[in-house]
Amino acid sequence: MNGKIGIIVVTYNRLTLLKEVIASLRNQTNKDGVIIVVNNGSTDGTAEWLGQQDDIVVVSQENVGGAGGFNAGIRFAVEKGCDYCWIMDDDVICQENALDELVSAYHAKPNIGFVCSKVVGIDGCPMNTPVVDNRGSSNGYADYVDLVDKAMIKVKNATFVSVFFSSTIVRELGLPYKEYFIWGDDYEYTFRISTKYDSYMACKSLVTHKRSIQKALSFDEENDPRRIKNYFYKFRNESYNHLKEYNLGFKGRMKQCMNHFFSFLSSLIRLKFRKSMVYLRVSKALVCFNPQVEFPK
Repeated sequence: MNGKIGIIVVTYNRLTLLKEVIASLRNQTNKDGVIIVVNNGSTDGTAEWLGQQDDIVVVSQENVGGAGGFNAGIRFAVEKGCDYCWIMDDDVICQENALDELVSAYHAKPNIGFVCSKVVGIDGCPMNTPVVDNRGSSNGYADYVDLVDKAMIKVKNATFVSVFFSSTIVRELGLPYKEYFIWGDDYEYTFRISTKYDSYMACKSLVTHKRSIQKALSFDEENDPRRIKNYFYKFRNESYNHLKEYNLGFKGRMKQCMNHFFSFLSSLIRLKFRKSMVYLRVSKALVCFNPQVEFPK
């Protein structure tokens, strides 16, 4: 493949993991990539370490969350002439052929939107499983195994753990919503792409997600006050994604607001005060939350 690949990693205060991620990227069999690290205002020595690396391009900014980081990183890569983007978090360890397999999958047929890697946890169990695209084809039947002979499964959503797409797609469809801060920006962006172009999980491209929580996230089981507070973004953004995906209007938005308000009341009755306030904030925020798509220059 001819073309420069921007390998975009967004990081915040996880220097030890970041070093492991970078080592796996330096070890890729595909050497067409330039590593771009978006440092979201880390205070743990990340900036100093990055300043000592001569093979990493650094984009420094305040902490605007993963969403703001990917927005900035993709914008930078496209505006600096990269032909493709490969994006990931700072806790993703890539097998040495992960990029080669993504590139091969992306060119398996014309006009693919994005391809993502198969993701496993540190125990080898699946994580960040993409949503299979079961939308009907021209005859009404879903064809999510059209490229199964190439170890590819058609999907409509994926997380930003390891996703590959072209700069042409970015110029056409825009950047991820930076206003999401965290959670849901990947779901919305990949769905934005797969709505127009067939997209796939490349099962031969394997990465390990070393997230601190190695199981599906649960608000009911969450006890960390900081993480409880951050669920505001999850619920707000997922609700907005639902409104967009099903093209719901004002009535749909108000229904979403009321659903979260009833969750607030339910949590309040159960004396879950901190969690109840998350639902109340979401109910209020959804009234006017309406981010706009931005495009690179």
